[in-house]
Amino acid sequence: LVNLCYKYIIPCQLRFKTYVYNCNMFAIFEKLKSEDLKTQELSSIDKAILISTLLVECARSDDNFTDTEKEQIKKILKNKLHLDSSEVEQCFETANESSEKSIEIYSLTKEIRDNFDKDEILFIFELLWKIILSDGVIDDFESSMMTKLTGLFHLTGKENAEAKKNAQTALNL
Repeated sequence: LVNLCYKYIIPCQLRFKTYVYNCNMFAIFEKLKSEDLKTQELSSIDKAILISTLLVECARSDDNFTDTEKEQIKKILKNKLHLDSSEVEQCFETANESSEKSIEIYSLTKEIRDNFDKDEILFIFELLWKIILSDGVIDDFESSMMTKLTGLFHLTGKENAEAKKNAQTALNL
């Protein structure tokens, strides 16, 4: 009976204790991670850079980054994100450089998802549609980009369509 205990029951108890210990450690790490993120909130300029980088990526998706799209992005940065002229230029240049270095869209969208709430993301989608619609043509690549972004941001097709409609209304289209 003693051999049976040492062979089956005690190892089982040890595995269970290890499992519980590991589960508690993962919970602690998750808590530390979430507290760390809360203490390192992004500044408004950092958020503006994330948004402007996504806007530039979207504008470049058709390989035709027009002056109209550039001016529309700067106008959004100034009027919608309330940046002054020097901040607008800084954000635009940073976003443009990031885009030229071929940033990975998944990482960018994850960063935005982690730092913006759902309403802010829907607002960003309206801004993206304003950029796409600013040159008067919805290219297949731009449309494909918006479909991809809809999935990456965990939005529905209806939410994407509403953002597009709101952008069209704002641009009087």
